[in-house]
Amino acid sequence: MSKTYKTADELIEILESKNVSINDKYIAKYYIEKYSYYSIVNSYKWIFKEKDKYKDNASFEEIFAMYKFDKNLKIILLKYILEVESIIKTKIANLFAENYGIENYLKIDNFDLKEDNSNVEHIEKLILEINNEIEKGNGKHDAITHYYGKYSFVPPWVVTKILSLGTISKFYGLMKQSDRQKISKCFNINDRLLKNILGNLTSVRNISAHDDRLYTYRSTFYIRLDKTKKSPDKALHTNMYIIIKSLELLLEKEQYDEMIKSINNELKILESKLTSIAIEEVLKVMGFNTNK
Repeated sequence: MSKTYKTADELIEILESKNVSINDKYIAKYYIEKYSYYSIVNSYKWIFKEKDKYKDNASFEEIFAMYKFDKNLKIILLKYILEVESIIKTKIANLFAENYGIENYLKIDNFDLKEDNSNVEHIEKLILEINNEIEKGNGKHDAITHYYGKYSFVPPWVVTKILSLGTISKFYGLMKQSDRQKISKCFNINDRLLKNILGNLTSVRNISAHDDRLYTYRSTFYIRLDKTKKSPDKALHTNMYIIIKSLELLLEKEQYDEMIKSINNELKILESKLTSIAIEEVLKVMGFNTNK
């Protein structure tokens, strides 16, 4: 049987029939009509359920609080990921300008071809993608239009501005290792770790921009921060805790402390709204070790 459209009032009745308390039906209806039942309940209900049933004392208010926490978490992380994006773009642009000039720098030979030329196809796709972005920006982006019209080329510090974090992440991953290392050393980390961090930050940025659920983030593109663990006893994955800790490597201390303070404030607000679970359950899902 196919599902049919249900009004906010009908959806509230369904929630109540599942033993979910609702303190103010008017406000619940307002939020459901504003943000959608799917975005609030369907996306965040699972942590409040045990098998197919809601836990004792489950409430719409705590489900909505979980939705709001995740929404604000995305806003916070997006702010600092944009900071990292700006820094990485500047470092790549400056390095390429210094090493390969400001005109014809998008050459295959300026990237990591590898001994077996296995990267050639990826590099060609990247260069094509960047040139397409330049073409699209000509006439729409002031700096692109200026350089393209006056000099017939666009310098790297202008090009990087119009590239997405995903493209910049690919760009960094395809650079010569010596070039990657020059940038990663600015953060006192190795180039492989920086590559993996950028890959994950791209995913987190996209999740945040498209308003998908973030606090449950998992990625097999692993960021290993604990170098003492050589043989972990569980499957390697990157979670929200690791994402937050990886930003510590790329941000100024003051910025990182500011970010942590903002996240902790949101956790305190969420904790005050929870009725069927403890905040430790949320932290565990995010990857924090609550036993410490």
